[in-house]
Amino acid sequence: MSLITKNKNLLVGHIKTSESGSLLGSCIPFKKGSDIFVITCGHVIYKDDWSGLQHLTTELIVEIDSKTYQLINVIGKLEDAKKTDFSIVQIAHADGEVIPPFFELSLLEVKDNTFLTNSMICVFPDSDERPQTIEGIKYSGSNKDFEYSVKVEKQTFHHLNLGGAGASLYNGISGSGMFCQHNGKLYLQGVIKALPETSVSTEVDLVSVNAIKTIWQDAQINTNLEKLNNNLHHNSPFNSEESRAELTKELLTQVSDKKYKVLVCAPSDTSSSPTAKTIFDKLIQGLRQEKISFSVGGGKGVLVPTGIYPHIEEQTFIGSKECSSLVIIADDHSTFSQLSLLSSSIFNSGKQKDVYIFYEDNVVTNQNFIKDGPFKFAEKSVKARVFEFSKFNDTMIKEVIDGITCLHTCLGQTA
Repeated sequence: MSLITKNKNLLVGHIKTSESGSLLGSCIPFKKGSDIFVITCGHVIYKDDWSGLQHLTTELIVEIDSKTYQLINVIGKLEDAKKTDFSIVQIAHADGEVIPPFFELSLLEVKDNTFLTNSMICVFPDSDERPQTIEGIKYSGSNKDFEYSVKVEKQTFHHLNLGGAGASLYNGISGSGMFCQHNGKLYLQGVIKALPETSVSTEVDLVSVNAIKTIWQDAQINTNLEKLNNNLHHNSPFNSEESRAELTKELLTQVSDKKYKVLVCAPSDTSSSPTAKTIFDKLIQGLRQEKISFSVGGGKGVLVPTGIYPHIEEQTFIGSKECSSLVIIADDHSTFSQLSLLSSSIFNSGKQKDVYIFYEDNVVTNQNFIKDGPFKFAEKSVKARVFEFSKFNDTMIKEVIDGITCLHTCLGQTA
């Protein structure tokens, strides 16, 4: 899993009015020393005629990964924001409060396709409940001193669920960013300024990172990226001393293979559909190939052979340090019940667990209690990653395995 996909919740936030919660636009959080800031487009916070701010800073909030921050002040001059459509806002955090792992600002100038192969646009539209990443980016051209354009694949901005296309259905993404991953490090390449009005056009306008010079003259902007080992891919885990040391430690200890387990909740063979059985078989195959320890629950198995209450024993297990991740294949009453119980247990425990849910679409679509109750709770409060049965493909299994493998590596290094 790429660093961009893994950290997308921390790469894009929202700027909202504090009174009504109306979304003005998006922003890119970053830290500089002990201070935290957000980058956004000037038109997100300034009036259309550029006569001043749309709202007082005291009337605005910044929301990042479901956490709210107060604005301190807008950095830079209005005249420069009007010229570049670029702005930086400092946000507050309490003394002694641990700053979330926002990325340290590293900037990379875009002039052609050279650095776009491993780039992604990270957006959080008003119509969606979670951030999303967009790949397949190609350079389109430069229009102004502080603006350039890229092209994405056709239909990228066609919202299938809402049956429409273009900027109107992706409201609120102005101020989000495009990032490049290189040698285990993230670089900001531009700030999303405008989208096409229809999905026929694939061009996206961005504010160039050079605009930051109007605010911080000493800002360092990279025009090339150093490849540490010419015979290795630039994102190879061996292509930095720090990464090689960490990987060597992991290979020597293999702590994650031995200590941490995944709980897989699956329906019984008698009640599961062919799709559920396929998902379970491929998931188990993937876990075994990666040598990740797992336990099977739900209607498919019990954690404690002599136990009295299987659902309580799963609840106890998910709250333990031994269990790192939860995968639910929700196809029948037992698995949807455990979806509700275990999501609540994880949330109430305050302990972070990676949760993945494969689910039968018809159950969620046709039963509002499930859709608006446990399912929405799992998505919003537990940050579960969800996959529909009707759209199932092998890529989904790979995404789950990659996520679990990444988590286990982190746990192994800190155990």
